[in-house]
Amino acid sequence: MIHGYDTACFGFDRRKFIADWVFQSQAGAFKYIDNPKLKGYAVIRKARIGYKIGPLFADNPDIAEELFRCCLKFASGQNVFLDITLSNIHAVLLTRKYSGTFMFECGRMYNGKAPILPIHKIFGITSFELG
Repeated sequence: MIHGYDTACFGFDRRKFIADWVFQSQAGAFKYIDNPKLKGYAVIRKARIGYKIGPLFADNPDIAEELFRCCLKFASGQNVFLDITLSNIHAVLLTRKYSGTFMFECGRMYNGKAPILPIHKIFGITSFELG
């Protein structure tokens, strides 16, 4: 179920990666299901400092916020980091709503044509460290 949703949001099949990613130690994975369709999921994992959320993919801002709140609860009292795409204004608004602090900006580069992605569903990328 998560595999298909992730492929639609990420643009490529990464079945093995996601299977390992959602079950890594010191991590939590959350999904949002509505009759019985998956409408979003998020993973939060332990980082060197605090916790990092990614991916956070959701059909709409309300679902993204519910998943975000689950992640915050998982990391209660710890620093939480979320890498967003500024192209999704709802991701920006979500971080502002929870007093997120802007730390730095990165550019995205592609070899060839950029994939067509549902940016409106991407509230947090998996990891800058992984590319």
